[in-house]
Amino acid sequence: MKEIFARVLLAGLMTAIAPSSLTAQQADTQEVTWAPDAIPSVIRPTPDTTVNAWAAFARYNPAPSQDQHLQDRILDGAIDIHAHFGPDTYNRQWDVFEIAARAQERGMRGIVIKSHWTESATAANLARRYAAPQLEVFGSLSLNASVGGINPMAVRAFAEIDGHFGKVVWMPTHDSEHEVKVNGDARPYVRVSQDGVLLPQVLEVLDLIAHYDLTLATGHVNAAEMLQIMRAARERGITRIIVTHPGLGPQYTDPSIEQLQEAVAMGGYAEVVANTLYSETGRAAKIAMIRALGPEHCIISSDSGLVGTPNHADAIVLAANILREAGFNEDELDMMFKRNPALVLGMAPL
Repeated sequence: MKEIFARVLLAGLMTAIAPSSLTAQQADTQEVTWAPDAIPSVIRPTPDTTVNAWAAFARYNPAPSQDQHLQDRILDGAIDIHAHFGPDTYNRQWDVFEIAARAQERGMRGIVIKSHWTESATAANLARRYAAPQLEVFGSLSLNASVGGINPMAVRAFAEIDGHFGKVVWMPTHDSEHEVKVNGDARPYVRVSQDGVLLPQVLEVLDLIAHYDLTLATGHVNAAEMLQIMRAARERGITRIIVTHPGLGPQYTDPSIEQLQEAVAMGGYAEVVANTLYSETGRAAKIAMIRALGPEHCIISSDSGLVGTPNHADAIVLAANILREAGFNEDELDMMFKRNPALVLGMAPL
């Protein structure tokens, strides 16, 4: 009897720790090779643990943000898929309650709140409960070093936090191998591939995104890795994919237009952040990118939250006005600010 019990317990344990692509029969017969840590995702090139991604922002001391109280039809039903909040390691202007309450007051339909360093499903739950009960507030998770890099267990916990308001999983952002190496930093980084092959942890995370019906965001990986991740995601039935602000700078995903066209052909939505439109730097390139891909394949987000930047609702209005001046009509704006964000989050378009 004890032997049978021990066998059942072992089988259950192996099933629990086995990747989702393995069957219970394989786990029961112990035909399992389970050593993801043999290919670690977090690489530490230096023992100096004081080096981090946010140190570069410490020298900036901008004037506090001012609410412009901008009103526009674009806010009615708009969804911001990239809303940063405080408290944070950066100097953020607003906490999640303030952001959610303002978005609700301005008539927005929803926001996805984002931290580079921790899950935000918990904060989304609290914002819905105490600040904006009529607003669709979703949380996200960025797979940076602070959560263990490409960490499937972090994704599981995120997806199962009370309320199930966790929605978007970003591949590594500021800790991505690509960003760290392009910037020449000597700090821990998170890799998604080795010798041109995606890490097994990446595939398991994609399995979990499919299992929990989450949305994938590609993060700050290089362009080739972005396409690799998207192909693997599609093989797993993941259809809701955000291509994270392509062309924002060389340290972020910086694909060619041909690579972007391949990405949107796989169902991805190219994210354009508001400050690349309402500031002159890069504006022409972003407008040209939207035209080349088509508004049906693009989403405009705020990516706002730092001290000195416009608040999220104001940023949305500023970006919409620039696109109007560039010749985009109201139906195209609705597509980029309302319909496409809803679709990529699994919400019914209004």
